Amino acid sequence: MDQQSNAQRQLSLRLLCEEIKGRLDHHSFFLRYCPDAQITGSRLKSRCPIPAHGHTGLGQESFSVDLRRGLYHCFSRGDGGGDAIRFYEQMHGVSFARAVSQMAAELGLRRSRMSRLSERASPDADLFAAPETVNSVRAENLSAVCEKFLEVCRAEDQTEGVDYLVQRRISLKVIKALGVTYFPRGCYRRVMKKMLDSFKLAELQESGLFNAEQHLTFYRHRLLFPFYLEKRPVYLQARTTTAGVKPRWHNLRGTVPTLYNADCLADLKSGEIVYLVEGFTDTLTLLTHNFAAVGLVGAGGLKSEWVPQLARFKVIVALDGDHAGTNAAVRYAEIFQARQLHAARVTLPTDVNDFFQHNSSAALEMTLMAESALERSFNCRGG
Repeated sequence: MDQQSNAQRQLSLRLLCEEIKGRLDHHSFFLRYCPDAQITGSRLKSRCPIPAHGHTGLGQESFSVDLRRGLYHCFSRGDGGGDAIRFYEQMHGVSFARAVSQMAAELGLRRSRMSRLSERASPDADLFAAPETVNSVRAENLSAVCEKFLEVCRAEDQTEGVDYLVQRRISLKVIKALGVTYFPRGCYRRVMKKMLDSFKLAELQESGLFNAEQHLTFYRHRLLFPFYLEKRPVYLQARTTTAGVKPRWHNLRGTVPTLYNADCLADLKSGEIVYLVEGFTDTLTLLTHNFAAVGLVGAGGLKSEWVPQLARFKVIVALDGDHAGTNAAVRYAEIFQARQLHAARVTLPTDVNDFFQHNSSAALEMTLMAESALERSFNCRGG
């Protein structure tokens, strides 16, 4: 009976793996972890992001992905290759069964009743628990940690963080509305103690807020950008405000769960213009000038499951003017067009924040560029 149950479970795993591979958008998946990657045809090249490989991030591009087949390889490591599921295992430090479970949940896949029964009978069924249950518990814990960390940090002096954004011409109103928070240098031990008083160490370590040495991991990345869903923080990414610190960004464990500022979409009327931009400061800049905007983490950060959220709007893709931004903008326009959704693209010399900082008529020019882009898009669709 045990052998039969185990065989059924292995079959369920294999079937679910094939379903994941069939549904996965390899472009979005790998760019989520390699936002600065270069893409040529069906080949992605980047510095290796896998934590266990121990790369400094300063070397040559040793990481390559065949986007057509979804296979990756790290040329600096003999064991550094496999498919997307193996890559997820290595990125998150989880078992094969848990990687399959979590990826299936992210893609919204549901398993058959037979597979659930076979998994329940298996000895290690807890590793393959219903992903919606496992992920909902973890998401709830992560949200609670985010909420408390932001609350504790906001009780400290916010001046330095606010000044950093105001110098980039982002308004105080927008900073407050999106919950941007600063973690001052002098309060490290105080904040750490308050978090330990509120949560078990294991919970803080699972979230990525604390490391194995029982210390806060955000000591060099102090400007905190929360992601909200229904007005509750569900994820957190932070930026360094000190020149020369690499990497510039740090985040909690797990993948980005939603568009930055996604909550704003619920308050907009269908048919309104929404800008899809790259990064937090670009989003904040457009909001400061009364444009509706949502942000991505990196040029390639758009997940296919987020596209329906934008379906009722006229989307303007306004990514950075570099190679990665240009390639991603072209691909996103094709994704929207293939789904018969309305999207157009504006091309900027650098990024949105820089465009507004150095151009006194930026708001008017952005409006005119968006109108022109939408008209071109409408004509191309035979409207």
